[in-house]
Amino acid sequence: MILKKSKQRLYAGLLFLGAGILLTRTIIMLSEGTLEVLEWWVAALLIIELVIDLACMAASVKWFKANLKSEDSIPLRLGAAAAIVHAFRVLIFVVGRVGPWIDFDVRPEQRALQYTRWSWEGLYFAGIMAILGVLGVIVIWMLRRHSRNS
Repeated sequence: MILKKSKQRLYAGLLFLGAGILLTRTIIMLSEGTLEVLEWWVAALLIIELVIDLACMAASVKWFKANLKSEDSIPLRLGAAAAIVHAFRVLIFVVGRVGPWIDFDVRPEQRALQYTRWSWEGLYFAGIMAILGVLGVIVIWMLRRHSRNS
């Protein structure tokens, strides 16, 4: 029983860490003036991701303190939502750099300066990490579904 409870704290801690990484990146983007560069709807996605990350961190702290098997899946759902919103935002970023609609996510007056703000390595890294995050959500969803059916 002690092992199970410590596993729950580990899961809550990992969820907190994951949301914290996403939150840190979002705060860095906001401090760099990203809201003035992005179109309003992409900036809104950034703010939505910020709120979901904060809610996920708060829910994972509550889960960590309770040290019980999470019967309500709110922390996991918030973590999944954070990963999916982040992946969608990264997809918009990648398509806006390489796709047929280059800079569709950037305000017209900011497009000339946009190319100095990113590198190809950063673009690849962001895309790969977003894909891994969504794959993680799918794997956890499948594991939870399998454990409920067993």
